[in-house]
Amino acid sequence: MSRLAFIKATTLGDAWFQALYKVMTEGRRYLVTEGSYAGIHRSGLPVVINIEYPASRPIFPTMPEGSNIPAPTTEDDINDYVHYLITPDRKPNEHYTYGEDLYWQIEWVIENYKKGGFGNNHCYMTVGRPETVHFYDRDVDYREIVIVRDHVTRKNIKTRRINNEWNKNPEIKPSSQCLRGIDTWIDENRLNFWVYFRSWDLWGGFPVNLGGIQCVKEYMAAKIGVEDGSMIVSCKDLHVYEHTWIVALMRLGKEEKEV
Repeated sequence: MSRLAFIKATTLGDAWFQALYKVMTEGRRYLVTEGSYAGIHRSGLPVVINIEYPASRPIFPTMPEGSNIPAPTTEDDINDYVHYLITPDRKPNEHYTYGEDLYWQIEWVIENYKKGGFGNNHCYMTVGRPETVHFYDRDVDYREIVIVRDHVTRKNIKTRRINNEWNKNPEIKPSSQCLRGIDTWIDENRLNFWVYFRSWDLWGGFPVNLGGIQCVKEYMAAKIGVEDGSMIVSCKDLHVYEHTWIVALMRLGKEEKEV
């Protein structure tokens, strides 16, 4: 069984670096047999990371001064990603976006805290639906219309149409949401997040994902009227793909034989 890593970090950049060290030195290396990167090896590890000051800038990993190691993300990337998290907009080549689910819930959570107080555990934001397991099935048609309606005025508050039409294209690899949920709570007048990913690319995904989610948290805290708080993130398989092992080892200052 894979070893479970617990990491206590100060900033997002610190969390990324500590996780990189853990995954590269303690993670199990295995061949991906199915998925977006089938046929590629990766090193993965179950992790829980407690980040005390995720709002500390910069909210992305920095490379050593004078290093020629490419940074995994930038501030501009993160700012663009925030739009992906808070709107339902989808590009033609995208199967889904996290914002398709989150934009329904962000404003509701804000209003729930403002109206109902801070002493509740209602404000969990879900990403993905049970039916999205069929995103992987080539021989299944899936479509649904979701309507949220005011029962007094009969006015539609939100409407969403979901289907897996893109999965009919044999050139497209099936996929489903990696981010699965953001739990929220307010303690000592600070808004905190617990974020769960079912599968997570540490080099290419982690920095931009958490940078964007942190920006959303700051927005929500300001709207609620509380301070920004901590972030806990967890994943059963935080991983680094073999095509980035070289740069990961360069960042750690290690060679392959040392891990």
